[in-house]
Amino acid sequence: MEQDLLKFMEKVEIINKDISRYVDKEKGVMFSFNTIHLMPSLDYLELDKAKYDTAKFEKKIDDLEYNIINVDRPMSKYLRTKKEEDKFILENQKVAVRQVWNVINSLGAHKSFTTKDEAIKVYEEIYGKVKEQF
Repeated sequence: MEQDLLKFMEKVEIINKDISRYVDKEKGVMFSFNTIHLMPSLDYLELDKAKYDTAKFEKKIDDLEYNIINVDRPMSKYLRTKKEEDKFILENQKVAVRQVWNVINSLGAHKSFTTKDEAIKVYEEIYGKVKEQF
């Protein structure tokens, strides 16, 4: 099954509001599913280095050049001071994060974007196409 949402949608045949079918004759993969599973969601993620590497490894996001911004995150004071008494004290620290917009359906196909506007455009296209069936 295609993991790229746009390629996935090219191989989907919406039969009616209840049943859709995925057909990839080249790979020999075909299955039916409930049409509601095609409804997309749009997620905004701010991923630090560790979460970014994990998401990329698990193929939950695409390998793109994402914007990097600094945000405040609550962190243990121990990370800065290395004092045992600071382990349970939280303080805000600046953390570099990557901005990721992910359009995903409940079948696991996704498409990542570096800008909000591109992600909204793809979300609206897929949402409109699926909503026509209801």
